[in-house]
Amino acid sequence: MVRRNRRPDSSRVIFDLNTQCDFLLSRGALPVVNRGEIVPRIRAIMDWARTRRVPVISSIDAHRPSESQNGQRRHCIDNTSGQLKVPFTLLPRRAMLANDNTLDVPLDIFTRHRQVILAKRSRDFLANPKADRLATELPAEYFICFGVATEVCVKSVVLGLIARRRAVVVVSDAVGHWSAAEAELALRQMAAKGAVLVTTEQLVSDATIEVPRPIVPIESQEAAAEVARMLAPARARGVA
Repeated sequence: MVRRNRRPDSSRVIFDLNTQCDFLLSRGALPVVNRGEIVPRIRAIMDWARTRRVPVISSIDAHRPSESQNGQRRHCIDNTSGQLKVPFTLLPRRAMLANDNTLDVPLDIFTRHRQVILAKRSRDFLANPKADRLATELPAEYFICFGVATEVCVKSVVLGLIARRRAVVVVSDAVGHWSAAEAELALRQMAAKGAVLVTTEQLVSDATIEVPRPIVPIESQEAAAEVARMLAPARARGVA
């Protein structure tokens, strides 16, 4: 009997952003205007993730019942059906991590789980300390981003990852939006900062994706060199 390799593909990690009923179902409280186009593509990506065992970090938009939503229609209220993730975006062996403002998340979590789900209380998902730690410290070669919404959360996460010197791939035809013009501008901004834009077909066909390593600014290189010079005498004396 042939034994399959059951280890996760740790070379890449998916960021599955806000793929929730309120955004992706026609009866949802705040559906994106292109949901009919992106839902089949998101399903295809999640099927691909299952098959290839690519780890998935999922965000869920989370609002308290008493919270103001800045003029938007109320959506993704805690413990409502609209806040739930669309069923096909859920993987087996998943874990919901508590939103407790701590860094208490093991970096080997994907040896036990296929998917981790974290709440997003603000527009910036990476403001969640656990999401920030995973984004900063997971030993992935690059991150794959898709979901809702292009002009808000997707752009925030992609630019946040790039600011953390992580390589990023955006599945540009699997991101939802409320404004096509703002979404197009956001995609151009992400590409200008170094994100690689691909289609769902390119991703799931396992076509080769050239993902350049983020460039470290000259000032950062100079600062690192200065620290190395400062530490050199101490290292010579055997001081840790």
